[in-house]
Amino acid sequence: MEATYSEERNRVLSQMAQNEGAALGNGTLKYQGRKTSRANSEQRRRTILEAALRIVVRDGVRGVRHRAVAKEAQVPLSATTYYFKDISDLITDTFTLFVEMGAETFKAFWEDSDDQLQKALSLLDGSNDSRDQFVDQILELAVNYVTNQLTEHRDYLIAERAFQLECLRNENLRPIAFNHQSYLLNSLVTLFKRIGSSQPETDAQLFASVIIQVEYEGLVQEGGLDIAPIRDRLRRQIVLMFKR
Repeated sequence: MEATYSEERNRVLSQMAQNEGAALGNGTLKYQGRKTSRANSEQRRRTILEAALRIVVRDGVRGVRHRAVAKEAQVPLSATTYYFKDISDLITDTFTLFVEMGAETFKAFWEDSDDQLQKALSLLDGSNDSRDQFVDQILELAVNYVTNQLTEHRDYLIAERAFQLECLRNENLRPIAFNHQSYLLNSLVTLFKRIGSSQPETDAQLFASVIIQVEYEGLVQEGGLDIAPIRDRLRRQIVLMFKR
């Protein structure tokens, strides 16, 4: 029987978790379109992909068409068809660029937050007080991450949802999606291992699911971002996960 999407996802993520090649900046993402050797050609190719990404944010993945992208990028139609022989390659490479950009942002955030994470870990000494302080520190880290995503990278989150939906229709995007998911999951697995979780992979997936959900709720909130319900949801999840 053909493997289900969930089974395939778990298999690939498991491989990534065991492979150091899944780390950020490893160069495992591959572009499908025409390769370039000159700097100006590569810049034009990048301009086309960035234009396609703006269309994804504005109109969804189905809005990506050669003519629409050429207009958005302010390049001749022949340029988009030169670098990308069909829409599938254009969409796939747009998603690849999206994942690379997201990985850079994600890596920068966690590097900036490392001191806070180290401080939180240093609090743990087995006592209830230290656990409560640890929960507060991790909560602030999670809230800062979600708030940063919703205020500084809103377009990124919108594009992320659009590509997730397209993965249901386009199996060529799924390996890229698994790579994208691994960035957050691998960092969370490392965190839960460091604090002694007996099931770090499961805890990482549960916490990542909560983050993704509160990000979505933050996107669709009316009247501006209300961080209070997001904070409450994250606190509840963190308390339950560390109630051992």
